[in-house]
Amino acid sequence: MSGEAAAAERCPSPRPVRCLSVVVPLDRSGVVPGAIRIRAARIRSRRPTRAPVIGLTGGPGQAGVYFITDYAFLLPTPGRDLVLLDQRGTGASGLLRCPSIERDFKTSTFERAAAACGQRLGARRSYYTSADSAADVEALRIRLGVPQIALYAISYGTRVATEYARRYPDRVERMILDSAIGNDAPDGLARETLEAVARVLRSVCRIGCGGAHAHPVSDLRQLVKRLRSAPIRRTVRGRRVRVGADDLLGLLVSSDVNTAFMRRIPPAVRSAVGGNAAPLVRLKARFGGEDNDRPSEFSSAVYAATTCEESSFPWDPAAPRLTRRMQARAAADATPDAAFEPFDRAAALRFGLLPLCGSWPARERVVAPSPPLPTTVPTLVLAGELDLRTPLENARRLTQALGGRLVVERGVGHQVLGADPNGCAMPAVEAFLAGRGVPECRRDASISIGRAVSRRAPSVDPG
Repeated sequence: MSGEAAAAERCPSPRPVRCLSVVVPLDRSGVVPGAIRIRAARIRSRRPTRAPVIGLTGGPGQAGVYFITDYAFLLPTPGRDLVLLDQRGTGASGLLRCPSIERDFKTSTFERAAAACGQRLGARRSYYTSADSAADVEALRIRLGVPQIALYAISYGTRVATEYARRYPDRVERMILDSAIGNDAPDGLARETLEAVARVLRSVCRIGCGGAHAHPVSDLRQLVKRLRSAPIRRTVRGRRVRVGADDLLGLLVSSDVNTAFMRRIPPAVRSAVGGNAAPLVRLKARFGGEDNDRPSEFSSAVYAATTCEESSFPWDPAAPRLTRRMQARAAADATPDAAFEPFDRAAALRFGLLPLCGSWPARERVVAPSPPLPTTVPTLVLAGELDLRTPLENARRLTQALGGRLVVERGVGHQVLGADPNGCAMPAVEAFLAGRGVPECRRDASISIGRAVSRRAPSVDPG
């Protein structure tokens, strides 16, 4: 079944939009029966003359239609409609749910919850990969009746965008990748994040971190060792708060969307090293909780299924649980210490994909390798120097592989266009979508093209 369906669907958005849908098979090979109605929302341009912009949200697991007004900054581009979809398993596109994960999105019991989710989903769990979503985007393009589309993708959405471009390069007029996932990410031991921590700490303290700018990396290294054996436990307003070594990494990663918060971490770490843990405990108490998104906005089941079904691991996903853990530890032991500094191998094992996918059921579907990345699709990559979820190093490698252009925003973390304090990213996007040359940023950022770099200021401090 390939499909189309349409018309007058209600869109959960405060902005007047039109909804449409397209029906696609769960399994395009026909082995597993079932179909999914992919819902999309469309904001029309007054005079559409160019390829519509398809917005792809992150996660994996984030809905799209509900957030269409958050993408309205793309509307000033003349002649382009804006379309956002709920990717399969999210929002109103056959919402996938696992109560076990929704109840307990915490590392301590996540492995059992994830295993229960995989068992609950059964054979369906194999059909929520990025390649499946890319094929859904192609069905949506056909439903829209346009020969080409432009893609704007954030975070995980960049994986779907590049998968689409791999398979349908002639259908992509251009694409913008904001906070892009690397071509070989995510790493099962979170090494791309861990390797970026020291650089990011030095970069944020260049902006200013309350007197802790001299030794932010060595301070953190010292505290990690101390907390690994003796976590801090305090009571804050009647609530018990525990700060362990892995909580430090969690705070850093969660703060990459909030530079002001990130700047508070090095002084709190330095204070704890000196014996006063109160500032760090307050940060954990205030910002260390887990997000509790509604399933209609974020499907944790899709997050688990996509991640565990398509990621590459340093263990055999078909092996028994204990064998997987042994193989993961062996891979961590074989990795040089420098790859984890200022953290350690325990952080790699606990913050990587082992808690989520270490007990996930063995894969039942063999997915064909992706075609090579295209070099003919005009591509703009936006990266924040403080991004720890999708680090700058990954963006550089991906840009080079695509032969695209890279705009680096200094003082920005994850989701560049959501911040853009230097006023560099949005002018670049507007020019790129209009088919003009991308302007050089005249503020505190840089633009590079493939291997050649042209800049007025250093984009990042070296490791």
